[in-house]
Amino acid sequence: MSNIKTQTVLCVDDDEQNLQLLEALLLPYGFTLKFSGSGENALAQIKEEAPDLILLDVMMPGMSGLGVLEKLRSEEKTRLIPVVLVTALNAEEDRIRGIEMGCDDFISKPFDKNELVARVRSLLKISYYRRSLDEKEKFEAVIQGLREGVIVCRPDWTVTRANSSAQRYLDLSEGDPFLDHIFSHYVVSIRREFLVDLLPGHETFDIKREATAAFKPLYLEVHRDILRGPGGEPSCLVLTLRDVTRQRHESFVTQDFLTLLSHKFNTPIAVISETLDFIKAEVKKAESLGFIEAAEKKLKEIHALSQRIIYVLEMQNKGLDDVFQEDFLNHAIHTVKEKFDLKYKIAGILEKDVLVHKVALWKVIVLEELMENAYKFRGEDGLRMKLTLTEEAMTFSDNGAGIPPEEREKIFEPFYQIYKTFHGNIPGLGLGLTFVKKLVELNHGKIEVVDGLHQGASIKIDFFPQVQMG
Repeated sequence: MSNIKTQTVLCVDDDEQNLQLLEALLLPYGFTLKFSGSGENALAQIKEEAPDLILLDVMMPGMSGLGVLEKLRSEEKTRLIPVVLVTALNAEEDRIRGIEMGCDDFISKPFDKNELVARVRSLLKISYYRRSLDEKEKFEAVIQGLREGVIVCRPDWTVTRANSSAQRYLDLSEGDPFLDHIFSHYVVSIRREFLVDLLPGHETFDIKREATAAFKPLYLEVHRDILRGPGGEPSCLVLTLRDVTRQRHESFVTQDFLTLLSHKFNTPIAVISETLDFIKAEVKKAESLGFIEAAEKKLKEIHALSQRIIYVLEMQNKGLDDVFQEDFLNHAIHTVKEKFDLKYKIAGILEKDVLVHKVALWKVIVLEELMENAYKFRGEDGLRMKLTLTEEAMTFSDNGAGIPPEEREKIFEPFYQIYKTFHGNIPGLGLGLTFVKKLVELNHGKIEVVDGLHQGASIKIDFFPQVQMG
């Protein structure tokens, strides 16, 4: 009865003695009571704060109880409030009119205590359930009207709710096994075992309907969130679906162009490289050899950039397999640091806290990109870096200029650079962190900037465990 004791009953009667009697009868049962001596005053109180139940005298000067009831039922905010009309024993006409206007019950004067309390308790329960149902219906109406698809599933992925947009996108119904349905009829960008794993709360993935003779391809971006019970156990899954076909098409056009452009680079690069080798074999002057070697160095940079672009684009289409290398990390870090020390002419300091014995190759590639970014955007007082690597996460920090809060999401966008000049022009196209983000997401991790302006950059990558299916 905890809900009932906190609910409010408004007593409306122009007779002060009747109000005092109602207070004496109802107050011992823990109801919150409010009082009004006229219909006009009652409406003003209800407008300010709606009660859970109204005991309304029919015969009052000015606005009668029936007039108040009519007004209540005509307003959206008050139409569901239960109303008990208080009438005389022989007021049959008032009862008929009350029923026509939508009252919920009657009680006669003089009051019978037991009858009064029983009716109040019963109608307060009805009030609670009626409002709950009304809120649910409003929620359902909003969900049904959304252009985005909304699906609610049980923790076993059985569909319990699907709005009209979701049904139109995926041709499914309530009771369908969601995972079986999408993996049988569509192309899904994430492996099934990662969706079955409900440990990570939020997950984003794509569902693709292949093009047919009758239909164009459809790309849906899906966001999965998990609602949990008091003990942290999953209670339901909420999926939102957004049609991103146009955006994906534009992305593929860009990828195709860049892939073509990168491959077109390779042929002239190879010809120029062979030509330089031939000229270098014929040239004897040291000064001329220096120019040739400088040209070779720049040519190698162009080739490396071209290969990086191709690699990024191939990852988007094919993904990247995990290749574990035993005792590989320390050697890789040492080699990478030596390369960057020489390239950027600075002896960087790297502090390591590595708590793993073997590491996936893609994590080493990510680390290399983060280290080069630190070298590029180093501060004036040298370069200091810190790496913390566990089975669950990687955190990489430096003492550079930092990343302003408004730039934290943009730095992962292709071709985006915060600074146009910093130790002169920064080399590269701004693909380094885009490359890192793609690698992380392809392996179902999460990357974010955790520290910002004036204290260097600190980037954290969470690794979500793979689930072995039985």
